Amino acid sequence: MDEDLEPVDDELDADEHRLPGSRAAYAANWLTVLVVDGAMGAAVVIAGLIALIVWNFYVGAFLMLVGCLYVAMVVRRGNQWRLLRRDAGL
Repeated sequence: MDEDLEPVDDELDADEHRLPGSRAAYAANWLTVLVVDGAMGAAVVIAGLIALIVWNFYVGAFLMLVGCLYVAMVVRRGNQWRLLRRDAGL
């Protein structure tokens, strides 16, 4: 090993000036990301409803519960991103 080499701190310096939160929150398409993410959760809710009616009550209810929780987390993340963007002046 070469003992003459020093570690590069460029990545550490970049993190000091980075905005808080996810980089996706500051992207131009942040709302599209949230809408698509929410649509995925809604698709799981609909799949749960179909499973509840056609196949098995418990499987359908579980899928609907998971889908609703996922959509709730997307709404929460959307609120966090909105506040981060507001604080950053975007």
